[in-house]
Amino acid sequence: MKKHKEFELKTTTEMKVFILFLMDNIGYPLEHETIIDILQENTDDITLEYDECLRQLAASEHLLFDEVDGVRYYMISDKGRLVAAELYDNLDEGFRERSLRIAIRHISLSKSGARINSYITVTESKRYRVTMEAFDKYGEIMSTSVTVNSLAEAEQIKRNYDAKPDGVYRGVLFSATGRLEYIS
Repeated sequence: MKKHKEFELKTTTEMKVFILFLMDNIGYPLEHETIIDILQENTDDITLEYDECLRQLAASEHLLFDEVDGVRYYMISDKGRLVAAELYDNLDEGFRERSLRIAIRHISLSKSGARINSYITVTESKRYRVTMEAFDKYGEIMSTSVTVNSLAEAEQIKRNYDAKPDGVYRGVLFSATGRLEYIS
């Protein structure tokens, strides 16, 4: 069954911008098959043009790729990130939002190679502040703190974040955006 679409990718350039938009938002390498699945789910189109767009983006060094055990992985390059940031607004805003809801399932701190940090400090009122941070190669992607009454609770929060940073990250994104997709 076809999804209702108010916006379609009509040109190769729009497809390339869309691919860069998705890769930039996911933030880590994806295998070829996963990229094609995401593209098809977003556009309801099955086309060989996706492969050609990926080849052209790699040839122009907007995407980087590597092949491991016969599986090709792609990720956005710094050049692709800079160029694409200028072009994202050419895509329909509603289409971008719907596309992000689908891509959210692929966002992961651990897969992105993010560094995490957490620490506990005692506040002036003798409560305990737990600060949880995450950084990727471009800088800080999350910094949040919660203050609790007991050291034991603060230590549990810190242990949970250190063990499962993705869950906390997704929870913060869900709370900040209201998008249920972050917790599914």
